[in-house]
Amino acid sequence: DKKVQKIMGREEFKLVHYAGEVTYTINGFLEKNNDLLFRDLRQVMSQTSNSITQKVFPASEASSKKRPDTAITQFKNSLSQLMVILSSKEPSYIRCIKPNDFKTSGMFEDKIVSHQVKYLGLMENLRVRRAGFAYRRRYEEFLNRYKSLCKETWPQYKGSARDGVQALVNSLGYKPDDYKMGKTKIFIRYPKTLFETEDAFQVRKQTLAASIQARWKGHVQRRQYLRMRASAIIAQSWIRRFLAQRLAQRKRKAVQIVRNFIKGFITRSEPENDLNRRFIQIARKQFLLRLANSLPKSILVHSWPACPIICREASDQLRTMHRSWLARKYRLALTPEKKEQFELKVLAEKLFKDKKRSYPGSIGTWFVQDQLVTDSQRQMRAHFQGSVPHGDKLLYSSIVHKFDRHGYKKRDRVLLLTTTTLYLVVEEGKHFKSKHKLPLTAITKVEITSQSDRFILLRLSPEHHKTDKG
Repeated sequence: DKKVQKIMGREEFKLVHYAGEVTYTINGFLEKNNDLLFRDLRQVMSQTSNSITQKVFPASEASSKKRPDTAITQFKNSLSQLMVILSSKEPSYIRCIKPNDFKTSGMFEDKIVSHQVKYLGLMENLRVRRAGFAYRRRYEEFLNRYKSLCKETWPQYKGSARDGVQALVNSLGYKPDDYKMGKTKIFIRYPKTLFETEDAFQVRKQTLAASIQARWKGHVQRRQYLRMRASAIIAQSWIRRFLAQRLAQRKRKAVQIVRNFIKGFITRSEPENDLNRRFIQIARKQFLLRLANSLPKSILVHSWPACPIICREASDQLRTMHRSWLARKYRLALTPEKKEQFELKVLAEKLFKDKKRSYPGSIGTWFVQDQLVTDSQRQMRAHFQGSVPHGDKLLYSSIVHKFDRHGYKKRDRVLLLTTTTLYLVVEEGKHFKSKHKLPLTAITKVEITSQSDRFILLRLSPEHHKTDKG
């Protein structure tokens, strides 16, 4: 190769070995096949005081007259001795392949490794093996690797390894020609059978890995759950302890409160002291709350919520104040018309209470200034009001029955009362016609009976008898 020649030196040459190409230099090479060790040199070396040198060059060889062997003869003899030793033994071949030329870990050169595999004859060795039973493995190793492919051998086979392998190959469906059972090993003839078994193992391995992962995750989660559960139990125990202590404190406090309340109830009628002070405060508070929700809404309602003995004085004062407030509220809400009605009611009470039998039945009836019943009468009343003297105001109008002084004949009249005069009129067409006109100054007395009738008697001054004979 011209490229290699350009790289190599003038005194170098290259040999292709099984492990790779080796470059040699001619320095130190002899031109002839002769590497003699002369007799005088051996005699000198045998007489040395060094024990190692004496063993290498014994004195018996120095006295020998035989010509010493050449280097090739020595190599040939040593090789023959090696072959004799190997033929008497059962050798095991160990082939070492170096991954790189630099003795560095972690570096793998494909070219160097492929070259060594080729020249070591490994491929030829494999082809020879495959010509017979290409795969052989001890029963224990085969069963341990592929036992997951059979239900009988998974997860642990209790019988012998040979029986386990037999059950395994039966489960995998091996044909009789595909394998042979040896004394300690199983022999598989075709690589295809082994590859199918290995592919099934790889698939099964994924399933087993998923199952192991699930079991491991379940174990981790359960361990975490147990830790959390233990922590929760500890926390719950402390919380329950705290809650129980707090509940016990509340119960003790509640018992003390109930006890004090009972003592206060027993001594509620006594003057205020340390035993009944709390009870009295609660009683007052509860009474005020009940009173606020049940106060009378009207001045006419005379009922009042019951109160404890200790609140009786305050209850009486509050009742008086509340009734005064209701009265004031009602009074401030009155219109002038209502106020006038009440003033008339007060006046009627002074005049008729306990004097007129029909008075109680008239208390609830409001006073009405116009007692006329027909529209025509109301129109005539309005027309009459326009005819009264200036400054005189119509106060009251009603239908009455007048009785004559002589004979007491009943006559229908309309009574019209102004601020100065009392008129008795009759309907005549569309107007009222005055029959009697009585100045209020001429009326000396108004009399009624104590019965339930509606009779009224007007007494006039003597000088007015002659002017009005009705």
